[in-house]
Amino acid sequence: MFSKHFAVREQTLLTPQGVANPTRFLDWDSQPSSFKHYPHFCYRLPIATIPALYWLKSLRSITDIQSISKKSYYRLNTPSAGNLHPIEIYLQIRNVQGVLNGVYHWDVLHEELVLIEEIASGGCEPYLGMEQRFSGCLLFFSLVPFRSFWKYGLRGWRYLYLDLGHQLGVLHGVYHNERIKPTKLSDIDKQSLCRILGLGEDEIIGGIYALGEMSDRSVKALNEPLMIVSPCDYVKRDSVLTEALTKDECYQNFFPDYGSNWSESINHTRRSARYFNPLIYDDNWLKELFAILPPPSLEIIHIVFRAHSMQLGVYKEGKCIEEGNFIAEIVHLLLDQHFLANASMVSLIFSDRFDASTHIEAGIIAQEYYTLAEKMTIGCSGIGAFYDEYAKRWSDKSLLYAVAIGGKI
Repeated sequence: MFSKHFAVREQTLLTPQGVANPTRFLDWDSQPSSFKHYPHFCYRLPIATIPALYWLKSLRSITDIQSISKKSYYRLNTPSAGNLHPIEIYLQIRNVQGVLNGVYHWDVLHEELVLIEEIASGGCEPYLGMEQRFSGCLLFFSLVPFRSFWKYGLRGWRYLYLDLGHQLGVLHGVYHNERIKPTKLSDIDKQSLCRILGLGEDEIIGGIYALGEMSDRSVKALNEPLMIVSPCDYVKRDSVLTEALTKDECYQNFFPDYGSNWSESINHTRRSARYFNPLIYDDNWLKELFAILPPPSLEIIHIVFRAHSMQLGVYKEGKCIEEGNFIAEIVHLLLDQHFLANASMVSLIFSDRFDASTHIEAGIIAQEYYTLAEKMTIGCSGIGAFYDEYAKRWSDKSLLYAVAIGGKI
C-alpha cells in the first residue's frame, strides 16, 4: 500500500508518547536561511520592469513582514508548515520581450529575476525530452529539505511535498487568471537536470511546468553545470531524507478545473487561521466545498461540527455516512489543538498511496479550500500534524493532511 515510502511513513508517525516527549530542541536563532541568495555580481531584473512576467510575483511573493526578537519574520502568499518555506523557483526563459534568454532564479525577497547563465543554442530542453527550443518559460520548483528537516526531522519529508502542493495550487490560480495552460512534458532526467542547474546536494527539483510553445529550432544540451550556491547558510544532511527525495519523480500533473476561486486580492490576503469564531451563520460555502472534487488518488472525509443547513456528522462524497458530534475525537486526532473545536468542519485527506505525488495533490486541493474560504471571508488552516494510527478510526487509508474551516475572528 505504501510502496517505497513505507519506511519513511513508519519513521514519521506521531504518537501521544512521542509528542509528549520530543527529542528535538529548537533554537530559533539557529534557523537556516529561508531564501537563496546568488552573488551580487549576477545580473538582475526587477519584476516590475517585465510586464510579460509580472505573474511571477503572484506565483510566489512576500505578503507580510514582522520583526520578532530583532529578526525579520517573513510570510508568503503560500502556506508553509512552520512558516519555513522550503521552495525555490527557477526559470529558463526564451523569446520573452525585454528579457535575455537564460536560466534565472526568482529572488522572492527582492522581487527580482537573477540571471544565472545566458543561453543561446543550448538549454535545459534535452533533459526534459525536448529536441527543439522551447519559447516561453520552463518553471522548475525545487525543494530545500534542510529548511523543513531542521524543525521537523524526517517528518519534514511530508511537509516538503504538502508545501509544494500549495505552491502548485497557486500556480493553478495564476494559470486560470492568465487563461493559459501548461505544456505536458515527458522523459524528464531529474538527476541530470539537478546537476546542470547547479543545485548541489542540498536542493532537488520537485516539480516542472512549461509555459509557452515549442519552436522548430534544434537545441543542444547544456554541458557544464551552472554555478552552485547553497540554498541555506548552513546544512545538516540526513541520508534517509536525501535518498527518499532522490527517488521521487518530478511532479507535473495539472487539474484544469482548479483555480477558479483564485484572485489577486485573495492571493495577497490569505492567512492560516489560528482561531475560529463558532458563531458563523452562513454555511452555504459547505455545499461549494463539497462540490470541489478531489484528484482520483485521494479520498476526503468531511467532519461537520456545526451547520444550519445540514446534519452534523461524517460526510463522504457529499453524503452523511455517520451522524453525530465528533469534535472531541477530531481535536484529539489533531494533537489536541483545542482552537480547532471552534471550527465549523475539518476535512481529512486520505490516500491508499503514501508517496510524493499524493502529498502534493493533498496540498493542491487544500489550496483550493484556502482560496474558497478566503473568497467566502471565512477562516482556513492546513494541519499536517496528527496521530497517524488514530486516523484509522475514519479510513483504512493513510491520512496525509487535514484542513479546518470556520468563522473568522
